[in-house]
Amino acid sequence: MMMNKLFTELRRRNIFRVAGVYAVVGWILMQVAGALETSLKLPDWFDSAITATLLIGFPIAVLLAWAFEMTPEGVKRTETVAEGTSATAKPGRTLDVIIVIGLVLVVTTVIWQGARSSPAPFEAAKNAVPQGEGVGVVNKNPHPEERAQQASKDTSAEATNIPDAASIAVLPFTDLSPGKDQEYFSDGMAEEILNVLVKVQGLSVASRTSSFQFKGRELGIPEIANTLNVRHVLEGSVRKSGNTLRITAQLIDASNDRHLWSQTYDRPLTAENIFQIQDEIAQAIVDALGKSIAVLAKAEVVVDAPTENLTAYELYLKARPLYLARAKLDIVDQLLGRAVEQDSDFAKAWEMRAATNMLMPEYSYTEFPEEEYMRRAVEYAGRALAADPDSATAIAVRADIRIIKNQTSGARNDIGKIIEEFKHALAIDPRNGSALNWLGLAYGFIGDLDAALDQFTTCAKVEPYYAPCVENEYDALASMGRMEEARIAFEAALDSGAVTDEWGNTALLAYFERKQLFMFATNQSRWLPGWRRHEAIYDAWRNIGADHSALVADIRAFAARTTEKRRDTFLANLLIPLGAYDMQPSGLNMWSPENAGYRKSDEFDAYIRQSGVFDYWRKNGFPPQCKPVGADDFACD
Repeated sequence: MMMNKLFTELRRRNIFRVAGVYAVVGWILMQVAGALETSLKLPDWFDSAITATLLIGFPIAVLLAWAFEMTPEGVKRTETVAEGTSATAKPGRTLDVIIVIGLVLVVTTVIWQGARSSPAPFEAAKNAVPQGEGVGVVNKNPHPEERAQQASKDTSAEATNIPDAASIAVLPFTDLSPGKDQEYFSDGMAEEILNVLVKVQGLSVASRTSSFQFKGRELGIPEIANTLNVRHVLEGSVRKSGNTLRITAQLIDASNDRHLWSQTYDRPLTAENIFQIQDEIAQAIVDALGKSIAVLAKAEVVVDAPTENLTAYELYLKARPLYLARAKLDIVDQLLGRAVEQDSDFAKAWEMRAATNMLMPEYSYTEFPEEEYMRRAVEYAGRALAADPDSATAIAVRADIRIIKNQTSGARNDIGKIIEEFKHALAIDPRNGSALNWLGLAYGFIGDLDAALDQFTTCAKVEPYYAPCVENEYDALASMGRMEEARIAFEAALDSGAVTDEWGNTALLAYFERKQLFMFATNQSRWLPGWRRHEAIYDAWRNIGADHSALVADIRAFAARTTEKRRDTFLANLLIPLGAYDMQPSGLNMWSPENAGYRKSDEFDAYIRQSGVFDYWRKNGFPPQCKPVGADDFACD
């Protein structure tokens, strides 16, 4: 009885109407607040403040509705209003209908938004958190600029994001020569000083690719230092004019933009003076930092002059940026050939020439047969080691050639020993990007994808813009089925320009249904230029399990007729998943999900045996995706 009276009184005092109107109007105001926050870039707390105000206002509105009522004469206390004289009495039924409709619309909209925010099963599968990861896991594949910040951090600095006092970045020196044609030389000077500082115990040095990304950009020193997470920055300029050389350098404390040291060197242009200036600049930096950093107080700088021939050194400096970019390798070989003609004991030129010749077949250079390029690479590596037994790159080149021969010609070189040779090279030079990359590829070849990814990640951290490692990192992730991580790394590489020539991971493009990008990639000069049915290739990749033998036959016949230079690995990576199992696979990508059919084939079985991989497995253990079967067989997922 009392409940009926209370319900009747609540109705008479319009409590339900007020609550309904308040709910509808309040919801509309919250939506408007959210839209305004985004469009007007208001503070993040704006919509929260509106919501809190509305929640606080609700009981106040109810109390006011209980205590007061609208009448034709205005607002009066409810007790003094005679029944039937309320302003809401006549239009009450219409108002009730409007309120009910409004509430239904609000509830329906809320339910629809909740359902819409839940991904469809297919999308959820694509975006699922990889096994073993969860909320709060740090992105394992940051953008290269993020890697650049991380590259010079130690453990304590990472925890606080405060740069270590004993940290420095060497920016590319400015070319002030009259003809503005000595950029290769000014860059080379900066890089050589960087390489000297890297060897100073206790000093953290940002990588070349991290520092050189700021070339030509109008940014202040504090901003650059903050991006690289270093405390100090070295900048300078070079002026070559005739037979004279002027180099100016200055060391800056980025925390207060204060110059700690600066010096100008005017010397005759000779190789001896170049290396002497490098030594003096590096030692001056260490001495300046040692005044406040105990670990550097007694540090000594050692500059090993790689050559006494100025012409040879300048040719080497011209070749180096092209080699690192994997661009115009034929020009690189010519420059280095001229350099060793000037100085036959120039180990750095020999080791780079060895690596260049080893890479040329992979990058579609066909002036000589592949066997001749490899023969030259072995010869040049030998010349480098004769001049310098600790040439890390030469050691790594010889190891990589041996594993390439296993992959391409059925040699049975001991893969375990090859891996040890790579490790020996890295013991000499832990930051050697080529050795890190090639060791990662060796691990990928034997199916140890975790170890391969570790090498690529380490390499990309040391040199965040070194394209071979960056590309192989996302290829490894894709081969492991970690597609979302691979996509993030792939897009970051494209954004930062850390790419080599025309390589693109077709598996990622097909998986994420990037049809236009897939077809754009396969139209490039080292894929299938001139082919008229690129959409058919994309459709085949979206349906790997079907029979694509006719399409594969057409593509191979077309490729045989064309004369454009093309990496064999490009075409093999494109066609093996579609059934061209007789082609030579990429050591890393043959473990990818789209190559599951290939791994069940007789061709895969024969390849693993002939290339020495099965011998390695039996001696050192099988990768997780493979297992021994009986005494002399195996199976891989």
